[in-house]
Amino acid sequence: MGLVAVLATVISIAVGEGGPDAPPNEGFNEVQQLFGGIEQEGALLGDQGAEVLVTVYNDLNCDSCSTYQVEEIDPVIEEHAREGDVQFEFSHFSVGPRLTTEAALGATAAGMQARQWQYVDLLMRNIDAAGGVVDAEFLTEIAEIVPELDQDRWEQDRLSPETSEIVDADADEGVDLRLPAEPVVIVTGPGGEERLEGEPSSEAIEAAIQAVG
Repeated sequence: MGLVAVLATVISIAVGEGGPDAPPNEGFNEVQQLFGGIEQEGALLGDQGAEVLVTVYNDLNCDSCSTYQVEEIDPVIEEHAREGDVQFEFSHFSVGPRLTTEAALGATAAGMQARQWQYVDLLMRNIDAAGGVVDAEFLTEIAEIVPELDQDRWEQDRLSPETSEIVDADADEGVDLRLPAEPVVIVTGPGGEERLEGEPSSEAIEAAIQAVG
C-alpha cells in the first residue's frame, strides 16, 4: 500500500472515530455500568421500598452543573442505588435566567421508557461536545446512544403535552422551594429532611443519608 493510501486510511479512521461529525459517546461504558439493571420509573432511580430519598435539583443546560452531577452525584448513586437503601429522584431546575430547557423534555421523555437517568448522564458527559448548545439535533443524538430506547416513541413523548406538564411541575416546585441558582440536593428519610445547598459534595450527601436514614 502506498504512502498516500496509508495516510488516507488513517485520516478516515480518525474522522470516523472522533472527528467533528462523530456522534457524542463520552462515558457510554461508565453510564452503562452505573445505571444498567437498576429499577427506574420516570424521574426515580432505585428500589421503591428504600427508606431514604435523595432528590437532585439540577440543570441539564449548564456546563458547571454537568461537571457537578458527574463528579458528586454519580459516586453516591454508585454507592447506594444497587443496595436498595436509597432511591434517587431527578428534578429539572433552571439555575439561569431561562426557564427549564428543551433538554428537560428530552430527558423526561426518556424517563417514560425508564431511561431518564442514562439520558441525563450521557447528556451531561457530552455537553462540551455540543459547545454548550443543547439543540434538537444534539438531544436526538443523545437519545440514539441510550440503550434500548425506542426512538420514535421518545420523539413523540418529547413533544407531548404530558411531558411539558411534568417539566413545568418541576420548575414550579423549584420556585415553591425557593431554591438558589445552583444545584441543590434534598435528602429525606425516617429521621427527617436535610436540605443541602451550594453544590453539596458527595461526602455531604452521604452524611445526610446517614443522618435521616
